[in-house]
Amino acid sequence: MVSLSSCVGTRYLEGDEKVLFKQKIKGNQNISTERLNDFYTQEANRRLLLLPISPYVAFYEIGSKNYNQDSVVAELERTREELDAAIKKARENDKSGKAKRLERKLNRKEDKLSKKINEGNLLMRWGEPLAVYDTTSSQRTQEQIELFVKSKGYFDAIVTYDTELKGLNKKRVLVTYKVQEGTPHFIDTIFYNAGQDTTIQKLLVENRNESILTEGQKYDQAGLSAERERIEILLKNNGYYAFTRQFVEFNVYQSPDTNNLQLEVLINKPVNKSVHKQFKIDKVNFTTDVNSAYGSGKRNEEVFNRINYYYYKPAYKKKILDQRVFIRPNQLYSLNSTFNTQRQLGNLDMFRFVNVKYDTAGGNFIANIFTSPLDQYQISNEVGLNVNVSYGFPGPFYNASFKNRNPFGGIEILELSGRVGLEGVANFTDQTAFAYATEARLNLTLTFPHFLFPLGNELKSTFALLNPKTKTGIGYNYTDRPEYDRSNFNASFGYSWMNRKDWIYDLRVADLNVIQSDLTEAFSKELRRLDSVSSRGSQLERTFRPSFVSSSFINIAKNFNNYGTDKERASFLKYYFETGGNLLNFKGVRQLSEKSNLEFYQFLKSSVDFRHYFPYGRESTFAFRINMGAAKPYGAISENTLPYEKYFFAGGSSSIRAWAPRRLGPGNFAATDDNGELNYDFEQFGEIIFETSVEVRRNLVNFLDGALFVDAGNIWVFDQTPEREGANFEFNRFYKEIAIGTGAGLRIDFSFLILRLDIGFKLYDPAQPEGERWTADKWNLAGGNNYSPTYNIGIGYPF
Repeated sequence: MVSLSSCVGTRYLEGDEKVLFKQKIKGNQNISTERLNDFYTQEANRRLLLLPISPYVAFYEIGSKNYNQDSVVAELERTREELDAAIKKARENDKSGKAKRLERKLNRKEDKLSKKINEGNLLMRWGEPLAVYDTTSSQRTQEQIELFVKSKGYFDAIVTYDTELKGLNKKRVLVTYKVQEGTPHFIDTIFYNAGQDTTIQKLLVENRNESILTEGQKYDQAGLSAERERIEILLKNNGYYAFTRQFVEFNVYQSPDTNNLQLEVLINKPVNKSVHKQFKIDKVNFTTDVNSAYGSGKRNEEVFNRINYYYYKPAYKKKILDQRVFIRPNQLYSLNSTFNTQRQLGNLDMFRFVNVKYDTAGGNFIANIFTSPLDQYQISNEVGLNVNVSYGFPGPFYNASFKNRNPFGGIEILELSGRVGLEGVANFTDQTAFAYATEARLNLTLTFPHFLFPLGNELKSTFALLNPKTKTGIGYNYTDRPEYDRSNFNASFGYSWMNRKDWIYDLRVADLNVIQSDLTEAFSKELRRLDSVSSRGSQLERTFRPSFVSSSFINIAKNFNNYGTDKERASFLKYYFETGGNLLNFKGVRQLSEKSNLEFYQFLKSSVDFRHYFPYGRESTFAFRINMGAAKPYGAISENTLPYEKYFFAGGSSSIRAWAPRRLGPGNFAATDDNGELNYDFEQFGEIIFETSVEVRRNLVNFLDGALFVDAGNIWVFDQTPEREGANFEFNRFYKEIAIGTGAGLRIDFSFLILRLDIGFKLYDPAQPEGERWTADKWNLAGGNNYSPTYNIGIGYPF
């Protein structure tokens, strides 16, 4: 107990000092504790789980004992002197290359030493200084909490606090803040007062349904701030270019002997004027080539659809640019139209920057649009080491792309990209065998900044707010594995767009694939054997025949509140629907397919993926994911088989992490070896999938995060077969077949990427007989059986 007491940092205290051990809030019933926690002006030191252990204080103290800021400052000055002299000498000797290298070296050393001066050495940055208790901090916290509670309509709120000493030596302080909220106040009446400005008065009244404030709601000062912002935007969208939120004032009147409030929304008039001025655009100028190398003389001028275009060379079709400009002469100024113009011109990937500025000089109101073109040709290269997120084996790769902007003058983008690499894979029928696969692909895409569809100019301008794109492409993929060579010729045509609520749509009208495979004799024999003894769960032979796979699909996604930033509560939702073999519904195409030596497929596939996380505490995040889907072949030509790539698979780094990739399921089907033992060596496929994961993430030190997780899920097929007994989905038993895995992991944050290391254990295995599916008692940390730990290496978070 004495040892644990010292672990929270009390050993580093001096004299009568005490350490702030814990803070809590009581009494609040309507305002969340999580929200009130933000007002702590002094934070307790982070601890490991619920134990009274704070290694971060120890890190800091050890680091500070070996830290001398003056010596670091002296080292920085000495480094600058030495390298500045070396740079000067290199320049005097006309060695510009060496001088640049020395400058980069100086910059690196300056950044490193400056960080050490400002933040301390590495151990100090990993840790945190001891939270020596400060009484004034508790007083400020009390005041801040009380002010906040009152701002939420509890005008009579009272907040107090008391302290309690803990620990054997009474050096640990527990602070408890007690909140008495009282009775809330409600807005009974709202009225607007714009004085003599009848135009603004009318706008406010006509748009009151969009108000943040409503009669009968509880008073909230945050709501008043939001309403002030809404009014500013409303007026700026109706011509009031010079209006700011500072002109909006709220007067609150309380009815005697009640908690009802009357709220006056007052619009103050500008200085020396009785009303605010509405601005109407007199002229729109668009300079397309600011900072370009085309020339330095006078630009050409062209008028198109009432917009004056200025340029050295006629590089862009004005008809296409015009669709992305939402500012027009004789229109009232609009903030939304300005932002939409900047955003949609920026989405073209043609310009380095897009600026819209307004000029009020000379009594006219002129909109000036300035764009600076990006380079027409762009080449990018990437060399690296790929870690396969499914199997975890590293391999080198090389990516290259060539982009040609505006090749035909219609603001198109032509891109040629390629990739070649070695990738570590598990053997097709043995997860323990290691092999390398060679992958190469080449793609040519042409993207148009509008819908290639017979639409009028007016409709195209309306749709331009959706950032529409038409994508066409052809490609070739080649994979060389020890078991087979596989090539895929692809052609596609589709559209993408985004609505005003940031839903992203990707519609692939046609996705056509011709697949050829060249199998080794040994692998062909293995496939035939697997099909003849299908109790192993494989039906692969047809998938490796020459095939033609055609489909259409739509992918709809929504990112709520910037999912992926880990800063605040956020969600991500994706819906996918695909229909395959549509061309076979035409009689002529079907007759042609019957004469072909290619395999054809008809199928339907759909899936939904929802992810959500929310931070809590100082350094922790709770995240969960639900993924479900179904795929079903139809028609006699499909022979009740899907293309192999269209099946669902479970297990692996971004799935159920206690199982190896693609080795889980289906249902309670149990693949066995010749001795009757469970055998997870074979890939398993399904037509139905359900997965869910829960993960708690916490920062440990600086760049290192830890995680605890529980994954659950499985795959199933629609129709029962004698070869895979128990693989089909049944409502009366599917919930008994949801596999459960658990484990822990580390996330190493390199800023530019996150390397993930997870270890998972099978907790509930549906392949076991009922009554024997809980498997924690079978875990073998030394390895060697089906319940040894499963290791996963991945890039980025699993969800």
